[in-house]
Amino acid sequence: MEVAPDRGCVLILYTTLYREGGADFDRAAKELERAKREEFPGRLVIRKAVESKKAFVAEIDAVAEQERQIAELHFIGHSGMYGIMFGTTSWPEQFSPYEWKNLRIPFATDGKAWFHSCRSGRWFAPFFARVFRVKTHGYFWYTTVSLRPDQFVWRKIRGEGKPVYIISVPGRKSHGLAGSLKKFFLRPRSYPMLEFTPPAEEVDTTYDGVAPLYDETFEDISVRADELRWLRRQLGNLRKPKLLDLGCGTGSFLRAIEDLVERAEGADLSAGMLAQARERSAGNGKLSFTKIDGPHLPFPDDHFDAVTSVLSFRYLDWDPVIAEILRVLKPGGRLFVIDMVAAPVKVRHWPRLLVDKARQSLMQRKHPRYREALRKMVSDPRWKKMLEYNPIRAEHEMKWYLQSRFPGGRLEVINYGWNSRILAFASPPLHEKKVAELSYP
Repeated sequence: MEVAPDRGCVLILYTTLYREGGADFDRAAKELERAKREEFPGRLVIRKAVESKKAFVAEIDAVAEQERQIAELHFIGHSGMYGIMFGTTSWPEQFSPYEWKNLRIPFATDGKAWFHSCRSGRWFAPFFARVFRVKTHGYFWYTTVSLRPDQFVWRKIRGEGKPVYIISVPGRKSHGLAGSLKKFFLRPRSYPMLEFTPPAEEVDTTYDGVAPLYDETFEDISVRADELRWLRRQLGNLRKPKLLDLGCGTGSFLRAIEDLVERAEGADLSAGMLAQARERSAGNGKLSFTKIDGPHLPFPDDHFDAVTSVLSFRYLDWDPVIAEILRVLKPGGRLFVIDMVAAPVKVRHWPRLLVDKARQSLMQRKHPRYREALRKMVSDPRWKKMLEYNPIRAEHEMKWYLQSRFPGGRLEVINYGWNSRILAFASPPLHEKKVAELSYP
């Protein structure tokens, strides 16, 4: 059914509960509503607080049910690397890429989207533009609250009752102490939002093109000694489990721990990585490999004693795949996750960082083939392009998620870097077949 272009509405959604700043987000949303009513007299402008994925979808569905289209979609709130956040830090909610791709948002032909959130212009805005085929805007750096839309003016100085705006300027998180001083004493101009246009052609975001390079680099997985040591210690406490490895890549970790398992199944989205895995594991009766598509796992209920995800959990569709993991795990099964997360090093971590860096340097000297293969891989344009579409997540995103879904689990840092670290998480025995009820789907 054709809908008249002049019925396109402006939809302003925002959060108030996730982390700090809820009251300011409410004030900013009200000011944006006022500005849009002034800009588009007579056009429907809707402003609603949404504290969950379910509430967000309900507002989208309400527009569709009224046979309207969305001319402008605005979201004000917090954002992680993979998109906007709902809920609270004790129970965070975030749409997975799979869930976004299955949403139907009734954009007008010339519809646009704005995400007034930290770092939404790095991965999420271009992803949203590709999925929904609309121009999408987001900030590259962190955001703050200001009394002016074009320049930082601290709201706590004579700002009571005045409109506020969500803008992006240099600050402590983005530019350290110098950025913080510049923010409060020099009142810098706001960074403009970045605009992303839907690409004309389909974009390959998979590991397929770099699979041979990855396989060559990690032919000897002992170069990931910290991850391998932790994983072997966890599996060594189990009785020869039947294992599923999600995001198995070229199967290097599975081959390194096969003596600890009865059988192991590797699953991955990348056909290129699985081709390398099958070639490397030819004739190995313990290991088999399956291509998956989305979060559905093509395995029976109560089938595995343990599920692992090594350096790939950040790419998975978290809530949908967790439901599947619990389905295929036997009662009392375990989940083990190792992944890299983004987090700047703090002064108290320097002694550990220096030790980890020294061990890493010695390891690279002992494995010159690895050092050369790694240099070749990370300098390849295909690898750089792949990382652009598959970034790592912030540490707090992964910590809060795992700790909320699996209370009683053990989480630790097993390696520090200057701007990243390796987290390892071991769930308790999982007897319940589902986590607490999700708001969506």
